[in-house]
Amino acid sequence: MTQTQQQRTRAQLVLDTGEKFTGFVFGAAPEGDIEGDLKSIIDMFGYEREMCSADNDGKILVFATPHIGNVGWTGEGAGEGRTAITAKAVVIRDLARIASNQEAKHSLEEEMKAQGITGIWGVDTRRLVRHVSQAQHEGKSVRVQVIVEKQEA
Repeated sequence: MTQTQQQRTRAQLVLDTGEKFTGFVFGAAPEGDIEGDLKSIIDMFGYEREMCSADNDGKILVFATPHIGNVGWTGEGAGEGRTAITAKAVVIRDLARIASNQEAKHSLEEEMKAQGITGIWGVDTRRLVRHVSQAQHEGKSVRVQVIVEKQEA
């Protein structure tokens, strides 16, 4: 089901440097603001593995690849039976609404909803990844707060 512009919940990523990035919520609706360290993922494939990896536990992952979710969710996770999403949240440029992989059990968004994980799509991830990479090059981590627009009842 496609959401119209009016039905989308806006979210804003506010970096500890004051820089802001705007997008829309997908996956599970957050119960409040989300805070954590950003980690950029530059792999062209393997988003399911990255989201379930113990190395990314509690991190807010930003994917450099612009189109995420086209493979769907296979349930393979990070291997060795680890299928729970360990990332705190996910930031992407464009969300594939339909999985094109015959082995997909369901879509990425459906799995994120089932596991209570919030995602933000529509973000200029190239700009965000460059910012994170520069900070990491300088030996700094980048903290972010995800502020979700309150919905009118």
